[in-house]
Amino acid sequence: MRNVKLTTLATAAAALMATLTLTPQSQASSPATAMADGYVHVWEHTGAGGATCRWSGDDSDYRFNTGCGDMNDKVSSARNSGYSGAYEDVLFYENIDRRGSFVCLPNGAYWESMPAGWNDRASSHSWGSAC
Repeated sequence: MRNVKLTTLATAAAALMATLTLTPQSQASSPATAMADGYVHVWEHTGAGGATCRWSGDDSDYRFNTGCGDMNDKVSSARNSGYSGAYEDVLFYENIDRRGSFVCLPNGAYWESMPAGWNDRASSHSWGSAC
């Protein structure tokens, strides 16, 4: 009787492991499918690669960031994981102090690469409702 229970338990465990391995781990943590967390995330390389930084508020100068260093003119991909509502979109500016030309990343959007002409160009950002 004891051997039957152990065999049944081993079979159930093997079936569970097979089911768990069918879902790729990378799919669950993909920048394109991430859940809202209240932050805008940026990466120094396309496809969410390299150094990364995140903010829950505005940043007027990407040269000085606690915990993630200098991101000025280094942003190549971005994700807006902000919450829906007022100030849900992110405006990336070409100059510090939120000046110059800008592009707008809508709430919930992920850019595997920045829009044409914006790779390694962003120097600051603000949250708004401009998209």
